[in-house]
Amino acid sequence: MSPKIRIEDNLSTGEKISIVLEGDELSKEKVLQLLDMLKLIGGGSSETGSEARPRSIKLEIWDIIKENFGDGTWFSIKDLYNISKNRLNLKVTSISTYVSRLVGEGKLVKRGRKPYTRYRVKVLYVKD
Repeated sequence: MSPKIRIEDNLSTGEKISIVLEGDELSKEKVLQLLDMLKLIGGGSSETGSEARPRSIKLEIWDIIKENFGDGTWFSIKDLYNISKNRLNLKVTSISTYVSRLVGEGKLVKRGRKPYTRYRVKVLYVKD
């Protein structure tokens, strides 16, 4: 029985690619060439330019938080909303939901109660 290699990938456009290599003459070079071909047609993990997948809303909000409040500054949902309303077309309640998820993941620290709730990027201090 000859060796058989199956390579499957999903393109950023949603198409699925399946390639099966079978035969006695299989080599590492041939497999690497196929992987390079997949990268060329957009199936690789190196996404560039307009071919890149749209980022998730949570990642966009996290980037905005890091850019504007990454130094440990306390902020409110309203502060975050005012900064992000031009970049993301979201309602305050949606931003609040994503911030709550980030708190649950341990990325943000929450202080206070409504309507005075403040958030801050969680900072880890390491002693040498």
